[in-house]
Amino acid sequence: MSYPHRAAAGGPGAAAGRAAPSAPSAQALRRRGQAEPAPSALRARAPMTRRYDASWLTPSGEIDSSTRIAPAITLFEEAFSALARGAVVQTDEGPVAIEDIQPGMRALTADGRVETVTWVGSMVIYPGMTSEAEGEAVTLTRITAEAFGQGRPMPDLVLGPRARLCLRDPRLMRVAGVERAFVPARAFLDGVSVIEVTPIAPVTAYHLVLERQGALRVDGLEVESYHPGEGVEGMIEPRMLSLFLAQFPQIERIADFGPMAAPRLTRFEVESLWD
Repeated sequence: MSYPHRAAAGGPGAAAGRAAPSAPSAQALRRRGQAEPAPSALRARAPMTRRYDASWLTPSGEIDSSTRIAPAITLFEEAFSALARGAVVQTDEGPVAIEDIQPGMRALTADGRVETVTWVGSMVIYPGMTSEAEGEAVTLTRITAEAFGQGRPMPDLVLGPRARLCLRDPRLMRVAGVERAFVPARAFLDGVSVIEVTPIAPVTAYHLVLERQGALRVDGLEVESYHPGEGVEGMIEPRMLSLFLAQFPQIERIADFGPMAAPRLTRFEVESLWD
């Protein structure tokens, strides 16, 4: 397993015999008549980061893996946290728990395709963890057994904060002009059969990239496999885009994710279906 990192100042690669400059102490700042940095200012200089684990299929067919530290922002978190540990994914060899899925395995999609898993990502969601973008506690979505009909799902299914389901509904034609779309699982929260859950212990969440994007068959429901979305490269500044792409060594550019299997709707667009 590789752990990509940069050499620390004074460590390997640093100039020999030259000590790294240290930050002035609070006492030194007072002697110079300068104000001490406020704690909030120090926090502003150090944005939150998280640990992201990934494994992927190399061109030679081998499996490689890495652990990286990257910003704790939606762009990254969404790629690593769709399915909580214990979710069961249908593969061509039978049902497999998400934590046991490996690159190279072949997953069954909702439209009958068999697609190779090229990348598996995971992260840990801790109690009290907050979203830097929204400033709110990170929660999971529990869909209770048969909330959407017989065997849908079976048993309860726990999804990550930004997981999407594949919705097939005649009313979609009125709103989006399509027969199916990927929609946020949170759009179905009702406090009874689809419940918002705040973890009381660390929960490992996972996501999968397929050779061609599709809807994974998970415990009787159809869950979107990971795709960053169309046109995302134009919304991210180059340095952040480079850091993001480094999480996916099996590809060279965003276009390598291929086309999306279905369009996406927002939570508000889904709610308008029921009006």
